[in-house]
Amino acid sequence: MLKEVIISISMLLAMPAAANAAVYKCTINGQAVFSDEPCGEDAKKLDHQPAPAIGGRFDTGTDAEFYEPEKRASESTSDPCPYINSTRMRRLQIENKITRGMKPADVRRSWGPPSSVRTGGSSIQWAYHYPGGSANYVYFKHGCVSDWSGYYRTY
Repeated sequence: MLKEVIISISMLLAMPAAANAAVYKCTINGQAVFSDEPCGEDAKKLDHQPAPAIGGRFDTGTDAEFYEPEKRASESTSDPCPYINSTRMRRLQIENKITRGMKPADVRRSWGPPSSVRTGGSSIQWAYHYPGGSANYVYFKHGCVSDWSGYYRTY
């Protein structure tokens, strides 16, 4: 047991020495050769800094500035017509769902043509009336869905 502890401690003490080993450069047959031991009469000891440990950064100690793109205006939650990527739009249309920011053509592909359309000021209301008296309403402002009421239409 004591022998294992002594071996472990000696290995731990030897590790920093191995990490900071010298590097030598020699020229053998016209080729540059690098070694941790002098490899010839013309061996030159190189002055170098070892690479950082795993997870470290190579630029540690530098005053490097990193580029961070500015937030796009369309990423704002106050945007009346936020961008909807095509994959999400297609999924919403297949599932007969709508979301804030959809254009009238997108709602028409998702829910079909409205039963009636009402305009007033800057908003437009599309009404979808179904047998049994149920109805859904979609409200457009600035050319895209701003709100809706009722439940998603299911078949």
